[in-house]
Amino acid sequence: MTDETTVYVIRHGRTALNAQGRFRGLEDVPLDAQGLAEAEAVASNLSARPIVAITHSPLSRARQTAEALGRALGLDLASDPSLRDADFGTWTAHTAEEAAAIDADAFRRYREDPRSATPPSGEPLVMVERRVLHAIDLLASRWRGEEIAIVSHEIPIRLLVSRPMGIDGAAIWDIPLPTGSVTTLSGSARAWHIVSGPSVP
Repeated sequence: MTDETTVYVIRHGRTALNAQGRFRGLEDVPLDAQGLAEAEAVASNLSARPIVAITHSPLSRARQTAEALGRALGLDLASDPSLRDADFGTWTAHTAEEAAAIDADAFRRYREDPRSATPPSGEPLVMVERRVLHAIDLLASRWRGEEIAIVSHEIPIRLLVSRPMGIDGAAIWDIPLPTGSVTTLSGSARAWHIVSGPSVP
């Protein structure tokens, strides 16, 4: 058995706030009809994989997406707060245009150099990256050589997958990462590489 763990990094299905182009953050919104269909499509696509564990953000949109995969694989789920979305503070539930009006300088930094950005009254994105990377490192150590799935959110996933892609700064926004997408990573703690994706079933 290889020491490398395969991690299917799943972005949750669509919600009403996604459809409206609004920051979700810690707002606990459920999947909409399209999001539920996306969750089922992910589950169908991964149902033949020898996945041994599914871990998800505690927010309901991630949990609902994980539940579809859990049903397909007959697996119980584990919730991990380290996989939650970024806290967007006063930007939560606002559009990009509204966020820029709230704090133009903070929004410009968010778009140009996200790893150095902190939304007003929110969480520094560098801390988001650290907690998500720490979470998958721990999971990889526990499930060494196995295949596992995690369900998280746009910003944590962008920060996570851009590192092994060699992408930083504003270029992280160019990574196609639609709701219901799957990115496959392989490796072990602090040494991850992209196998495939992001892709949509």
